[in-house]
Amino acid sequence: MKRAGGRAEASSVRQGAISQVVAQLERRISREHGLTIDDLMHALEGKGHAAVITVLALPFAQPIQVPGLSMPFGVVLFYSGLRIAFAQKPWLPGWLKVKKIPPATGWALLEALRRVAKLAEKILHPRWSYLCRNPFWHRVHGMLIAFLSILLALPLPIPMSNMLAAIPIVLIALALLEDDGLYLVAGYLAAIPCAIFFTVLFVFGPAAVAVVWAWLRQLFG
Repeated sequence: MKRAGGRAEASSVRQGAISQVVAQLERRISREHGLTIDDLMHALEGKGHAAVITVLALPFAQPIQVPGLSMPFGVVLFYSGLRIAFAQKPWLPGWLKVKKIPPATGWALLEALRRVAKLAEKILHPRWSYLCRNPFWHRVHGMLIAFLSILLALPLPIPMSNMLAAIPIVLIALALLEDDGLYLVAGYLAAIPCAIFFTVLFVFGPAAVAVVWAWLRQLFG
């Protein structure tokens, strides 16, 4: 992940890479009628941490139910964030690799990836690249992803709590894929409401969160 002279290496994944991943995963789902996390890792092999993070966080960044997967996906995201921070290759423990992904969830993930691929090819491009390549900031990005992944993995019976953590993860990962510093900043801004939500939850409890959600529904409903 580093160049000579100490600069973090730009991601080798560029426009069209997510579409290639979609095609590979679609073939696996069609043939095997399901996926494991190891299948996902093989489909993403050689495409870097940011691709792994994008694919695994994306299902939680939209209003769909992903039962039973927030914990294992969150653990994978946590590992990937730390390995970005310390410039190490992707790795997973064996017990996570065999975790099954239900076919319905796999197809929903593919559809979401198709939409993201089309959008990314239109709006993402290298700019403010120093924010993505600087070794110090690269470590910060990895640690933030790891922290947000812990929040995503929490088994909370609160609507959209996973989404609040997943959206900044996806934005940061896509920004790292395309060296797009502007979207990296957007990812950090998206982490602010996530931080506020979980601070209210941990300090004041679920009742306070329910009051906030009711107020927001009244405000925007």
